[in-house]
Amino acid sequence: MPTPTSSRARASRRRALLLVLLVASLAVTVTTTLLLDRGAATGAASSAPAAATPAAPTPTPSPTPTEAHFTIGYAGDVLTHMPVMDDTAGGGGDIEPLIAAARPWSEGVDLALCGMEVPVSPDGVPSGYPMFGSTTAVVDALSRSGWDGCATASNHSWDRGFDGVVTTADALRADSMGYSGTNRTQAEAAAPYQLYDLTRDGMTITVAQLSSTYGLNGFSADPEWAVNLNDVAWIEARARAAREAGADVVVLHAQIGEEYSPDPVPEQTEFAQAVAATGQVDVLFGAHPHVPETNELLPGGPGGRGMWVSYSAGNFISNQSEALGTILVEIGLFVWVDVVVTQDADGTRDVSVQALHWHPFTVDLGGGHRLVDLAAAQQGRVPADSTLSAEEIDRRWQAVTEVVNAQTLTDDPPAPSGDAPVARPRG
Repeated sequence: MPTPTSSRARASRRRALLLVLLVASLAVTVTTTLLLDRGAATGAASSAPAAATPAAPTPTPSPTPTEAHFTIGYAGDVLTHMPVMDDTAGGGGDIEPLIAAARPWSEGVDLALCGMEVPVSPDGVPSGYPMFGSTTAVVDALSRSGWDGCATASNHSWDRGFDGVVTTADALRADSMGYSGTNRTQAEAAAPYQLYDLTRDGMTITVAQLSSTYGLNGFSADPEWAVNLNDVAWIEARARAAREAGADVVVLHAQIGEEYSPDPVPEQTEFAQAVAATGQVDVLFGAHPHVPETNELLPGGPGGRGMWVSYSAGNFISNQSEALGTILVEIGLFVWVDVVVTQDADGTRDVSVQALHWHPFTVDLGGGHRLVDLAAAQQGRVPADSTLSAEEIDRRWQAVTEVVNAQTLTDDPPAPSGDAPVARPRG
């Protein structure tokens, strides 16, 4: 009989042998599996096409620049002779019914800037040539008709002295209108530009208005800083200051030239060329000749893109007649420019004045000094209460279209591109 020790030894050897066999079996299974997997992978690799080179990642597109379009317009002189005032209700100066024909244009542009030829009388009593005085009712009527501000520098700015300068500015301020050309304080004179803010396409766009005149009919302003006088170096410096204050666009309204001349004289053209050469002014609106004159795009301007100049828009409303030597004194223009502002993602802006337009009006002196849309009348749309014959309308139409650049004549008024501008307080 085997001993317990020998039995345990045999059992131990059997367990060891079984363990060896088990390990060997597992090794064979693992090896076979690895070989099969390797073969399958090799076969798949030999039968499948080579993988394509990964495509380059699509670059993130650059943000589209923001672009805003708007218009700036002006018209001829608001020259309220006493016969004009007499044709307003009670002689008080409410010219709104007289200028109604131009309202689609003054309301249609995004920024409408009038030429306030004469000051508002400090005592409220109007007066005519040669020492003019208007009334606050005239300013109120302009405001109701869509005008946003006025150029106040003219050869008549000092007709009512410093009190007239202040009264005129206060009347415009009371109607939330802007003004440039005259100054109530030294602080205003130090920053003589009027800033207007327009909100368009998420941007706040700022337009600066400057105004100056060739002289004061022999007077000298006292204090001197009360009225801005034409000086190209002064204009360049103030335009730069306006841009440093945030202006995207700078508009200059300047009184210069020869009265009743249908063509710009060298004094005007040389002045305009010098202003364009500063590279600081986007558009020049001219005044003083009292008749319409042509317009053109001059070399220079900001960024070398050119500067549009309208040499004269004539009279907006007045009592001047052909007795002065030309029927053109009874014709005025509404002139406006198309402006585009482009803003990149980093906030950089580019400004372009892309076109200038004009549309003619005429004053019907015998019809209560009412404006008549001359282009519409020439096409047969004559107001029922007009005293102008078809022949007279055609004569006036021929007179203005022979003088002003026909390529920039536009029939239809512009449409506002957004909310009304806001005139910042001056000084």
